[in-house]
Amino acid sequence: MSASGSFGASPGPSFGPPFRSAPAPLTRRPWRRVLARHRRGLAALSAAVAVFAVIVAVRPAPAPTGPILVAARDLPAGSTPGVADLTLVAMPTALHPAGVLHAVGQAAGVALTGPLRRGEPVTDVRVARSGGPRDTGTVALPARFADADAVAVLRPGDRIDVLAAPAPEHPGPARLIVPAALVVARPAATGASSTGALLILEVPRAAAAELAGAANGPALTYTIHRFVNGPVATSRE
Repeated sequence: MSASGSFGASPGPSFGPPFRSAPAPLTRRPWRRVLARHRRGLAALSAAVAVFAVIVAVRPAPAPTGPILVAARDLPAGSTPGVADLTLVAMPTALHPAGVLHAVGQAAGVALTGPLRRGEPVTDVRVARSGGPRDTGTVALPARFADADAVAVLRPGDRIDVLAAPAPEHPGPARLIVPAALVVARPAATGASSTGALLILEVPRAAAAELAGAANGPALTYTIHRFVNGPVATSRE
């Protein structure tokens, strides 16, 4: 056997593809590792975004708003608020009270027919319209009452039942002249010799003539129909 057949001899020509080592596993890219690590959180975030998009799509358009006049502080009945006592606030138009005022000038300097709490809307029935009553079915007229002390507890906005006392020559019960008359104003005493006290009342037009006639005859008195400030108290003066 020749030397070429020994184990130490150089190998002969190779048949078939050369042997190659197995490739190293591919390294995962960093952004894929981040996605794999936070896939649950990202799925929850995507779901939240989808829900928000649906809510925005079905949500109705914002309700239109407009300014209304409200009291800037507590105001008593009969007072005449100034510009600093009133303010404008925005409110949805669907919630505006009937007859609400929309400008400070509509109520500034006008007597209030009832008290107002801070933030309460100012409506047309809360202010005494200058120059006359609030509607065509009523009129305002003066009436003098016999008891000045009794009249002193009244304020604009109060409602009274006006009664005419019987004449001395015809004794009997007092007669109802006007039910639920509105006290518009209580003029200050002038110091004249006239007895009693004067009130400006708003009454139905049909009752005005009878009240005017009674004011020149038997003495007038009243019963309380409604106080705008609650029960009578010494602080009303």
